Amino acid sequence: MMQNDVVVVGGGISGLTLAYYCVQAGMKTTLLEKSDTIGGSFSSPQYSANGKKFWLELGAHTCYSSYQNLLDIVDSCGITETIIPREKVPFTLLVNDQIKSIVSQLNIVELLLNGLNIFKLKKDGQSVKSYYSKIVGEKNYNNVVSHFFNAVPSQKTDDFPADMMFKSREKRKDMLKNYTFKGGMQSVARVIAAKSGLNLFTSQDINSVKYENGLYEIRSANGGEYSAKKLVIATPSAVASKLLWDIHPDIANHLGQLKAAEVDSIGVIVRKENVKLQPVAAIISPNDLFFSIVSRDTVPDDNYRGFAFHFKPGLDDKAKRARITEVLGVSFSKIEHTISKINTVPSLRMGHHQWHEKSNAMLKGKKNLFLTGNYFGGMAIEDCVSRSKSEFERMKG
Repeated sequence: MMQNDVVVVGGGISGLTLAYYCVQAGMKTTLLEKSDTIGGSFSSPQYSANGKKFWLELGAHTCYSSYQNLLDIVDSCGITETIIPREKVPFTLLVNDQIKSIVSQLNIVELLLNGLNIFKLKKDGQSVKSYYSKIVGEKNYNNVVSHFFNAVPSQKTDDFPADMMFKSREKRKDMLKNYTFKGGMQSVARVIAAKSGLNLFTSQDINSVKYENGLYEIRSANGGEYSAKKLVIATPSAVASKLLWDIHPDIANHLGQLKAAEVDSIGVIVRKENVKLQPVAAIISPNDLFFSIVSRDTVPDDNYRGFAFHFKPGLDDKAKRARITEVLGVSFSKIEHTISKINTVPSLRMGHHQWHEKSNAMLKGKKNLFLTGNYFGGMAIEDCVSRSKSEFERMKG
């Protein structure tokens, strides 16, 4: 059985960054990932044809100057020079299969009548719907704004805590306001994974976690065996609950209270000359089969265009293909490459702050168990990294 100081289960950005902190501190660290690639929602699959390469985001697609903890790691890994700006192309609406500007679909009078509330209202204790409908007006919220909020986690967000959707954070003045990386977001995950001192094993579906004689023993379905003094679980909450049920049933039960949604994403790559659609950052289509289409037009390419369709759950392949070709105005034979991915995103609800506080209180007495992910302080990339950093500080103790 491979012995370690720390074993991290889960190779998304939360698990990778906590593993990074551990390696930097000189701890013998092993990271175990269920799939055959690392990065989780940092997913930038590569496509190559005729000597030309193209990547497309199937998860997170933008970083911001306010992501200071992430930027510290980027600086330390020596990849700051790979940061590139995103082209200024519009976020749009699809109405009756016609591309429309956001402003054209808003009731300006209602917006003016409610807009000043932004200076008076507080987000604390408010849901997304209760807060933002008072800022933009109820009709504007229902007809336009709510659909943009739903597009962020690819699920209905009316009952999300308002202060967990978009946070105000201090910005790094030497950094672009929003940006990505030359090789896409996953290039950050790859660099962290390649960090000297980190033992990384993919295709490790963990099916057993035990705690005996002061050590965690972790076993995977394909026979991998690992032990460690400290265990980090960086998986969706339902998976973490299942893994911890036999050894920490109180925490497992607490984690099991959270709900999550699966984001069904299909990426399509098309030669530029085959798509007449004007460049866009994203397309939101109210009451459609998909929550959003996120475009690669923000990083233009000489040969290809890419579009990630984030579909609502329960659709068959035929329905998804038909909608893709309708929106892009191309036959499926003109689509050069397709990629599919499922991401898990938490379904936050009012009262989550209290759930979060209780989580921390329960973990306080567990000096060798650490939890990180996108379901604690928020879903943004920086929330994930911040959670990993705070758990590492608790680990150092």
